[in-house]
Amino acid sequence: MKGKRIALSVSESDDLARLGLYNVHLELAVAELTRAILIAGGTVVYGGRINWGFTNIVLDEAERYRSDAERYGAAAGAFEHYVPYTEHAGIADTDLLEYVGGLSVKARVRFIDATGVAREVADISAASFARGEVDSGQALTAMRKVTSDVSDARVVLGGKVVGFAGAFPGIAEEAALTATLGKPLFIAGGFGGAATLVGRIAHPDLYEWLPAELPAGVTTEVEASVSDLLPSEFADDGLTSDDRALLAQTNRPADVATLSILGLSKLSS
Repeated sequence: MKGKRIALSVSESDDLARLGLYNVHLELAVAELTRAILIAGGTVVYGGRINWGFTNIVLDEAERYRSDAERYGAAAGAFEHYVPYTEHAGIADTDLLEYVGGLSVKARVRFIDATGVAREVADISAASFARGEVDSGQALTAMRKVTSDVSDARVVLGGKVVGFAGAFPGIAEEAALTATLGKPLFIAGGFGGAATLVGRIAHPDLYEWLPAELPAGVTTEVEASVSDLLPSEFADDGLTSDDRALLAQTNRPADVATLSILGLSKLSS
Protein backbone atom coordinates (compact mmCIF):
# COMPACT_ATOMS: atom_id res chain seq x y z
CA MET A 1 0.00 0.00 0.00
CA LYS A 2 2.98 2.28 -0.49
CA GLY A 3 1.86 5.66 -1.76
CA LYS A 4 -1.79 5.14 -0.80
CA ARG A 5 -3.57 7.98 0.98
CA ILE A 6 -5.70 6.85 3.90
CA ALA A 7 -8.14 9.27 5.51
CA LEU A 8 -8.72 9.01 9.26
CA SER A 9 -12.04 10.10 10.74
CA VAL A 10 -12.19 10.29 14.52
CA SER A 11 -13.98 12.30 17.17
CA GLU A 12 -15.15 11.93 20.75
CA SER A 13 -17.69 9.21 21.46
CA ASP A 14 -20.28 9.51 24.23
CA ASP A 15 -20.49 5.70 24.38
CA LEU A 16 -17.00 5.05 25.73
CA ALA A 17 -17.99 4.79 29.39
CA ARG A 18 -20.89 2.45 28.61
CA LEU A 19 -18.43 0.21 26.75
CA GLY A 20 -15.99 0.25 29.67
CA LEU A 21 -13.56 2.55 27.87
CA TYR A 22 -11.94 5.94 28.36
CA ASN A 23 -10.98 8.59 25.84
CA VAL A 24 -7.38 7.38 26.05
CA HIS A 25 -8.45 4.12 24.39
CA LEU A 26 -9.66 6.07 21.36
CA GLU A 27 -6.50 8.16 21.36
CA LEU A 28 -4.31 5.05 21.46
CA ALA A 29 -6.23 3.54 18.55
CA VAL A 30 -5.66 6.67 16.47
CA ALA A 31 -1.95 6.72 17.32
CA GLU A 32 -1.56 3.01 16.53
CA LEU A 33 -3.42 3.37 13.26
CA THR A 34 -1.37 6.39 12.22
CA ARG A 35 1.85 4.53 12.95
CA ALA A 36 0.73 1.46 11.01
CA ILE A 37 -0.16 3.49 7.91
CA LEU A 38 3.18 5.28 7.97
CA ILE A 39 5.16 2.07 8.45
CA ALA A 40 3.37 0.59 5.45
CA GLY A 41 4.48 3.59 3.37
CA GLY A 42 1.09 5.25 3.20
CA THR A 43 0.03 8.84 3.68
CA VAL A 44 -2.31 9.81 6.50
CA VAL A 45 -5.01 12.26 5.39
CA TYR A 46 -6.70 14.15 8.20
CA GLY A 47 -9.17 17.01 8.25
CA GLY A 48 -9.59 19.12 11.35
CA ARG A 49 -8.60 22.03 13.50
CA ILE A 50 -5.09 23.26 14.16
CA ASN A 51 -3.64 22.39 17.58
CA TRP A 52 -6.62 20.27 18.59
CA GLY A 53 -6.61 16.95 20.42
CA PHE A 54 -6.86 14.33 17.70
CA THR A 55 -5.07 16.53 15.16
CA ASN A 56 -2.12 16.72 17.53
CA ILE A 57 -2.16 12.96 18.15
CA VAL A 58 -1.97 12.19 14.43
CA LEU A 59 0.67 14.86 13.84
CA ASP A 60 2.81 13.87 16.83
CA GLU A 61 2.78 10.22 15.77
CA ALA A 62 3.70 11.17 12.20
CA GLU A 63 6.56 13.35 13.41
CA ARG A 64 7.79 10.66 15.82
CA TYR A 65 7.83 7.98 13.15
CA ARG A 66 9.55 10.30 10.67
CA SER A 67 12.37 10.86 13.16
CA ASP A 68 12.73 7.13 13.82
CA ALA A 69 12.67 6.33 10.09
CA GLU A 70 15.42 8.83 9.38
CA ARG A 71 17.50 7.48 12.25
CA TYR A 72 17.32 3.91 10.97
CA GLY A 73 17.30 4.68 7.27
CA ALA A 74 13.76 3.43 6.69
CA ALA A 75 11.23 4.94 4.33
CA ALA A 76 8.67 7.18 5.99
CA GLY A 77 5.14 7.94 4.94
CA ALA A 78 3.57 11.36 5.06
CA PHE A 79 0.86 13.40 6.75
CA GLU A 80 -1.60 15.72 5.01
CA HIS A 81 -3.67 18.10 7.12
CA TYR A 82 -6.75 19.74 5.57
CA VAL A 83 -8.04 22.71 7.57
CA PRO A 84 -11.70 23.82 7.18
CA TYR A 85 -12.22 27.44 6.19
CA THR A 86 -13.96 28.47 9.42
CA GLU A 87 -11.10 27.00 11.46
CA HIS A 88 -8.41 29.16 9.88
CA ALA A 89 -10.24 32.27 8.59
CA GLY A 90 -9.87 34.04 11.94
CA ILE A 91 -6.19 33.17 12.41
CA ALA A 92 -3.49 35.60 11.30
CA ASP A 93 -1.55 34.55 8.20
CA THR A 94 1.69 34.80 10.16
CA ASP A 95 0.42 32.28 12.71
CA LEU A 96 -0.67 29.89 9.95
CA LEU A 97 2.73 30.18 8.30
CA GLU A 98 4.40 29.53 11.64
CA TYR A 99 2.32 26.36 12.12
CA VAL A 100 3.23 25.05 8.68
CA GLY A 101 6.87 26.03 9.09
CA GLY A 102 7.14 23.94 12.24
CA LEU A 103 6.19 20.72 10.47
CA SER A 104 8.49 18.25 8.74
CA VAL A 105 9.06 18.26 5.00
CA LYS A 106 6.86 15.16 4.75
CA ALA A 107 3.88 16.94 6.31
CA ARG A 108 1.66 19.03 4.05
CA VAL A 109 -1.07 21.45 5.04
CA ARG A 110 -3.93 22.53 2.82
CA PHE A 111 -6.27 25.35 3.75
CA ILE A 112 -9.82 25.09 2.39
CA ASP A 113 -11.02 28.43 0.99
CA ALA A 114 -14.54 29.86 1.10
CA THR A 115 -15.51 28.03 -2.10
CA GLY A 116 -14.35 24.63 -0.82
CA VAL A 117 -11.06 24.49 -2.75
CA ALA A 118 -7.93 23.18 -1.01
CA ARG A 119 -5.12 25.72 -1.34
CA GLU A 120 -1.39 25.71 -0.68
CA VAL A 121 -0.04 27.66 2.28
CA ALA A 122 1.65 30.04 -0.17
CA ASP A 123 -1.81 31.06 -1.41
CA ILE A 124 -3.34 32.22 1.87
CA SER A 125 -2.23 35.83 1.38
CA ALA A 126 -3.04 35.92 -2.33
CA ALA A 127 -5.93 37.96 -3.69
CA SER A 128 -7.19 34.81 -5.42
CA PHE A 129 -7.76 33.04 -2.09
CA ALA A 130 -11.56 33.06 -1.83
CA ARG A 131 -12.88 34.53 1.40
CA GLY A 132 -16.32 35.38 2.73
CA GLU A 133 -19.06 34.39 5.13
CA VAL A 134 -19.28 30.61 5.35
CA ASP A 135 -21.47 28.58 7.69
CA SER A 136 -19.39 26.26 9.88
CA GLY A 137 -21.44 23.25 8.77
CA GLN A 138 -20.84 24.09 5.11
CA ALA A 139 -17.12 24.55 5.77
CA LEU A 140 -16.89 21.15 7.43
CA THR A 141 -18.78 19.46 4.60
CA ALA A 142 -16.41 21.08 2.09
CA MET A 143 -13.41 19.72 4.00
CA ARG A 144 -15.00 16.27 4.15
CA LYS A 145 -15.59 16.26 0.41
CA VAL A 146 -11.98 17.24 -0.27
CA THR A 147 -10.49 14.56 2.00
CA SER A 148 -12.79 11.96 0.45
CA ASP A 149 -11.75 12.99 -3.05
CA VAL A 150 -8.00 12.89 -2.41
CA SER A 151 -7.86 9.69 -0.34
CA ASP A 152 -7.90 6.06 -1.48
CA ALA A 153 -9.75 4.71 1.57
CA ARG A 154 -11.01 5.81 4.98
CA VAL A 155 -11.04 4.46 8.53
CA VAL A 156 -13.73 5.76 10.91
CA LEU A 157 -13.80 5.63 14.72
CA GLY A 158 -16.07 7.21 17.34
CA GLY A 159 -17.88 10.46 16.61
CA LYS A 160 -20.81 12.39 18.02
CA VAL A 161 -24.43 11.58 17.26
CA VAL A 162 -25.71 14.40 19.48
CA GLY A 163 -24.59 18.03 19.46
CA PHE A 164 -22.65 17.74 16.22
CA ALA A 165 -21.94 20.67 13.89
CA GLY A 166 -23.67 20.63 10.52
CA ALA A 167 -26.60 18.72 9.11
CA PHE A 168 -25.17 15.26 9.81
CA PRO A 169 -22.79 13.63 12.30
CA GLY A 170 -19.36 14.42 10.88
CA ILE A 171 -17.97 10.89 11.01
CA ALA A 172 -21.09 9.59 9.28
CA GLU A 173 -20.89 12.21 6.54
CA GLU A 174 -17.23 11.40 5.88
CA ALA A 175 -18.02 7.69 5.77
CA ALA A 176 -20.89 8.26 3.34
CA LEU A 177 -18.85 10.50 1.04
CA THR A 178 -16.06 7.92 0.85
CA ALA A 179 -18.41 4.98 0.31
CA THR A 180 -20.41 6.84 -2.34
CA LEU A 181 -17.19 7.34 -4.31
CA GLY A 182 -16.73 3.57 -4.33
CA LYS A 183 -13.70 3.66 -2.04
CA PRO A 184 -12.99 1.17 0.76
CA LEU A 185 -14.43 2.10 4.15
CA PHE A 186 -13.13 0.52 7.36
CA ILE A 187 -15.57 0.88 10.25
CA ALA A 188 -14.03 0.42 13.70
CA GLY A 189 -17.25 -0.04 15.63
CA GLY A 190 -15.93 -0.93 19.07
CA PHE A 191 -15.77 2.66 20.29
CA GLY A 192 -19.42 3.49 19.74
CA GLY A 193 -20.60 6.83 18.42
CA ALA A 194 -21.27 7.78 14.82
CA ALA A 195 -18.93 5.13 13.39
CA THR A 196 -20.93 2.44 15.16
CA LEU A 197 -24.17 3.96 13.87
CA VAL A 198 -22.79 3.77 10.33
CA GLY A 199 -21.72 0.17 10.87
CA ARG A 200 -25.07 -0.85 12.32
CA ILE A 201 -26.88 0.59 9.31
CA ALA A 202 -24.43 -0.75 6.72
CA HIS A 203 -23.83 -4.20 8.24
CA PRO A 204 -26.58 -4.91 10.80
CA ASP A 205 -25.58 -8.56 11.14
CA LEU A 206 -22.18 -7.52 12.52
CA TYR A 207 -23.68 -5.40 15.31
CA GLU A 208 -25.85 -7.89 17.15
CA TRP A 209 -23.41 -7.49 20.06
CA LEU A 210 -24.29 -3.80 20.41
CA PRO A 211 -26.52 -2.90 23.39
CA ALA A 212 -29.91 -1.66 22.21
CA GLU A 213 -29.42 1.79 23.77
CA LEU A 214 -26.24 2.50 21.81
CA PRO A 215 -25.19 4.75 20.22
CA ALA A 216 -26.50 6.81 23.13
CA GLY A 217 -28.85 9.65 22.30
CA VAL A 218 -29.22 8.98 18.60
CA THR A 219 -32.66 10.01 17.40
CA THR A 220 -34.75 8.29 14.76
CA GLU A 221 -34.37 11.43 12.64
CA VAL A 222 -30.56 11.33 12.79
CA GLU A 223 -30.48 7.60 12.11
CA ALA A 224 -32.78 8.05 9.13
CA SER A 225 -30.68 10.91 7.74
CA VAL A 226 -27.49 8.83 8.01
CA SER A 227 -29.22 5.86 6.40
CA ASP A 228 -30.27 8.06 3.49
CA LEU A 229 -26.69 9.32 3.10
CA LEU A 230 -25.12 5.88 2.84
CA PRO A 231 -25.03 4.00 -0.47
CA SER A 232 -26.76 0.65 -0.83
CA GLU A 233 -23.49 -1.11 -1.71
CA PHE A 234 -19.96 -0.77 -0.36
CA ALA A 235 -16.60 -1.28 -2.03
CA ASP A 236 -14.51 -4.35 -1.24
CA ASP A 237 -12.36 -3.74 1.84
CA GLY A 238 -10.10 -6.75 1.38
CA LEU A 239 -11.23 -8.33 4.66
CA THR A 240 -12.77 -11.73 5.26
CA SER A 241 -16.16 -11.90 6.95
CA ASP A 242 -14.45 -12.90 10.21
CA ASP A 243 -12.00 -9.99 9.96
CA ARG A 244 -14.84 -7.56 9.31
CA ALA A 245 -16.79 -8.91 12.27
CA LEU A 246 -13.79 -8.40 14.54
CA LEU A 247 -13.25 -4.84 13.31
CA ALA A 248 -16.92 -4.13 14.01
CA GLN A 249 -16.57 -4.84 17.72
CA THR A 250 -12.94 -4.68 18.83
CA ASN A 251 -11.68 -1.79 20.92
CA ARG A 252 -8.07 -2.98 20.96
CA PRO A 253 -5.88 -0.41 19.16
CA ALA A 254 -3.63 -3.13 17.72
CA ASP A 255 -6.63 -4.93 16.21
CA VAL A 256 -7.95 -1.77 14.55
CA ALA A 257 -4.56 -1.00 13.03
CA THR A 258 -3.77 -4.57 11.99
CA LEU A 259 -7.15 -5.23 10.36
CA SER A 260 -7.21 -1.92 8.50
CA ILE A 261 -3.70 -2.43 7.12
CA LEU A 262 -4.48 -6.07 6.29
CA GLY A 263 -7.43 -5.08 4.14
CA LEU A 264 -5.59 -2.24 2.46
CA SER A 265 -2.57 -4.42 1.73
CA LYS A 266 -4.71 -7.13 0.12
CA LEU A 267 -6.39 -4.54 -2.08
CA SER A 268 -2.98 -3.17 -3.12
CA SER A 269 -1.44 -6.54 -3.97
